[in-house]
Amino acid sequence: MRSWCCGPDGRPDFEKMKVFMDRHDRRSRFDTAGWALFFIWVGIAWLADVGMGVALLGVATITLGMQALRKIYGVHVEGFWILVGIGFAIAGFWQWFDIALPLAPFVLIAAGVALLIWRVRPGNQHRAS
Repeated sequence: MRSWCCGPDGRPDFEKMKVFMDRHDRRSRFDTAGWALFFIWVGIAWLADVGMGVALLGVATITLGMQALRKIYGVHVEGFWILVGIGFAIAGFWQWFDIALPLAPFVLIAAGVALLIWRVRPGNQHRAS
């Protein structure tokens, strides 16, 4: 069995290793930049007392914006963080428009429907553990 870091002759391919390390370094830099922007935004939102809705929309913008930048620069996009960003956006608009209905039941229903569609629907080829 050949390793991902070996060439066709079975010897280590240092160019492949360098590309992998560069990509990993970029991924780490995006993660660090995203967390830095998050902390800066939370501090600004807190000091400016912008309200929970605007604060959540700012976090959503940072979260989704970082995933968009990852896509633009060819770094692996993380679907989990896209869902988290969408969740922050929904919660932000929910707060901003002061919707009287509670958000949590809708989130739970959506999560249940998504699980049913993703894991239970006929034709899905997931193996049981």
